[in-house]
Amino acid sequence: MYVAVGSSVTFTWNYSGALYQIDWGLKSTDINDIDTILVSLTTFGMLPVNPPVPAEYKRRVNGSITATSSSGQAIFTLNDIKTYDQRIFGCKIESTDAIPHRKFDSVQLVVGELPSIVLNTTTNTSYNEKSPVNVSCTATGKPDPDVVWIYKGQVKSSGVRSAHLSFTEISKEDAGIYTCKANNSAGRTEKRLRLVVNCEYIKCLPRSCFAMHNE
Repeated sequence: MYVAVGSSVTFTWNYSGALYQIDWGLKSTDINDIDTILVSLTTFGMLPVNPPVPAEYKRRVNGSITATSSSGQAIFTLNDIKTYDQRIFGCKIESTDAIPHRKFDSVQLVVGELPSIVLNTTTNTSYNEKSPVNVSCTATGKPDPDVVWIYKGQVKSSGVRSAHLSFTEISKEDAGIYTCKANNSAGRTEKRLRLVVNCEYIKCLPRSCFAMHNE
């Protein structure tokens, strides 16, 4: 299960049988059991947890239950996701059946980080016509983001963690707004770059060009 830093995640478990107690928390390393209980529930509501919930999870966890005499659903919520929340969470269900039994299930939480973009130039940059130009867009995040340069709705370059715009000789037709987009399972972000081309001659004076000297 992928979630982003700062977001919230809900764990849902369905069960059948007469419920005695449900515990949810951090799974033990070596066995199918809970090492640190974060929420404990019965059909009457939440129970006090002993030992107490660790400080780093206190006020970030909650739980609720809907139940009948033979089945139900337990919902646990973890708010304000931190990077250290990337671990395995377990749910232990104990019944009050004539022959009591215990069930255990777990899920791996993978904490993602939204992409963050860095351009190797300012967002409004001018270049002389016919000069070589190389512009890179680098993105960090977890998992590694896919990065693309978009110009007039077309993909000009793409890569993982970075994408590059390269012009052997930039021309006035290359002037305009370029958008770098970075995307991973945690989300997406983008930055825009305006390329201004300084024309070699005044006669090529479109809106995005500037005269370097007179003919």
